[in-house]
Amino acid sequence: FIAVLIYFNLSAQITRKLESFNSIKVASAFKVELVKGNDNEVEIIGVPEQYLENVVTEVKNNRLSIYAKDRIKADSEMKIIVTFIDLEEINISGAATIRNNTPIMFNKMNIKSSGASTIKLDADFTDLIIDVSGASDLKLKGNATSYKLKGSGASSIKNGELFSETVEIDLSGASTAMVYVTKNITGEVSGASDLKIVGNPENSYIQKSGAADVKGVKVSFKTTNNSENAINESDTTRFKWRSNTFLIIGDIDTSFKTQKHRYNHWAGLDVGINGFLNSSGSTDLSNNPEVFNNNPKEVTKFMETRLQKSWSVNLNFYEQYIPISKHHVGLVTGLGFEWNNYELRHNVRLTSKGGEYVFDDVNDFNKNYTWGEIDTLRDYSKNRFKTFFINAPLLFELNTGNNKKKSFHISTGAILGFNLQTKMKYKYKVEGDSKKEKDKQDFNTNPFRVSLTARVGYGRFNVFASYSLTPLFENNKGPELYPFSVGVTLLGF
Repeated sequence: FIAVLIYFNLSAQITRKLESFNSIKVASAFKVELVKGNDNEVEIIGVPEQYLENVVTEVKNNRLSIYAKDRIKADSEMKIIVTFIDLEEINISGAATIRNNTPIMFNKMNIKSSGASTIKLDADFTDLIIDVSGASDLKLKGNATSYKLKGSGASSIKNGELFSETVEIDLSGASTAMVYVTKNITGEVSGASDLKIVGNPENSYIQKSGAADVKGVKVSFKTTNNSENAINESDTTRFKWRSNTFLIIGDIDTSFKTQKHRYNHWAGLDVGINGFLNSSGSTDLSNNPEVFNNNPKEVTKFMETRLQKSWSVNLNFYEQYIPISKHHVGLVTGLGFEWNNYELRHNVRLTSKGGEYVFDDVNDFNKNYTWGEIDTLRDYSKNRFKTFFINAPLLFELNTGNNKKKSFHISTGAILGFNLQTKMKYKYKVEGDSKKEKDKQDFNTNPFRVSLTARVGYGRFNVFASYSLTPLFENNKGPELYPFSVGVTLLGF
């Protein structure tokens, strides 16, 4: 992860001439402004001269890539102005931002955004394809004869001011979208996604499933029940394709609500306690003092926690059940966020550069090691180690009964997690005044995690336990610890 920090220094402004390109890829946390002109060049603003070499702007295979190859300290907001002759593709990720101040005409354009990126463009498009994922934000203004739109994850698409005649749409996950269309709109809206259509299109064929919501047009609803339904409206059209039945019903939003035989057992709000296990599977992280001299890599005492003050919260916002035998046997997947707070027992301050405590010869390869130093200057009332994950489970589930309120359920499987943030939070007093401090480093934590989990319950009641197969810290960059959590579902979705 490449951080961009604020630092007071003399900044520079430089222009770089570029080879011909028709595609742009932006990563890191750069803010990019697009300008259509007669040359291909970039203007870098707000970056001190000594850090300019860390701002990479390279062209390969007709693609301009912009990213930071090392840490950059800037005294003001950094901005990169990209002037181009022709542009057909925009690919943006991380926390990057792309926008323009003057309207642009694009003939062919393919937009792809992911992560926590932002795109805001005022432009006209002849041929447009959009793919938005993660927690990215897209806002387009202008005109597009027709375009294809795909949204997933927790993405947000605001195209209410992009005037178009034809739109083909595919929304899933917890994505939201607003589109303006006057003639034809087709596609599928699933999961917990939300679609709002303005422009009063002449024809609309939207397939809706799951907990998705569609506003503004006639909607065709998918049902797995092939039997006849009691619909007597004269303006109702019924047709079948493969094993699915589709209905287009008048000028109202209508759906068939079939009886559910199971509650969601992943989607909901979970709370629990958490902690760490050592390499022997024990919660006892205390060490014999001789360990520090003989094998300091086995020292785990500085990561001892107060279990009663260490807690986790899971907000699982999306669940998809894949039946194997109706509602009795199936697979469960979905998405969710996980916040972990580990209250450290000892008055320690974590450092990510603690290799000197572990290795005899410290170099650039082994200096990164998470270690806890006893703080003799401050008395911490709180020193919390915190992590924030996005999770995707794959669970095998069994349900015993037909009445969801009286059905016993059990599910086991794995959860794949991606670490979005790690930080330490300290609270202490200086001359009687309370101070709070946040240290937002990654502390050499593993970016990916695979956990085993089990969820058991009756009706709406549900308890869970999870154990990480992946160590908390990267190999040889911290003590060998494995996070665990145990808790209960407070609210099911």
